[in-house]
Amino acid sequence: GFMDTSVAKAFISSAQTTFRDMFDMAAEPQAPSAMTPDDDHGWDITGLVGLAGQGQGVVAIRLTHELLGKLLVGSGVVASGDAERRELEGGLVGELCNIIAGHATSALSTVNLEIAPPVIVRGPNHKIGWPAIAPVIRLPFVLPSGRFELDLCIRL
Repeated sequence: GFMDTSVAKAFISSAQTTFRDMFDMAAEPQAPSAMTPDDDHGWDITGLVGLAGQGQGVVAIRLTHELLGKLLVGSGVVASGDAERRELEGGLVGELCNIIAGHATSALSTVNLEIAPPVIVRGPNHKIGWPAIAPVIRLPFVLPSGRFELDLCIRL
């Protein structure tokens, strides 16, 4: 059926915990909205994980380069050049994806969901091929030093 609020709540809570634990940052959730197909989103990088098992779907975390730079600095990592920075950014986004999806899916204990390895998509206004199984729900967050978004397309 349509994704209920318990799913969104699990992901919101997981994102807050993850940003607090990893970066000592408070992530303030903003009002959720439905994504429109012609969405010019303004994100630079997206990490995606697929969900399979008793439900299916895709979870994305979307960030700007600016915020990612701050998160890398906050985690004490210094890149020695562009190639390494790109690799570190991708690694961090993938890790965030895994941790947030992992916490959220274990919180949804009534549903057995498996998480596929993360995929990183980059570039200004890059397009995501959302599966046509459910509406895409945008969960925006504000941090002291920027903002990010979780996008959920999940059918349970």
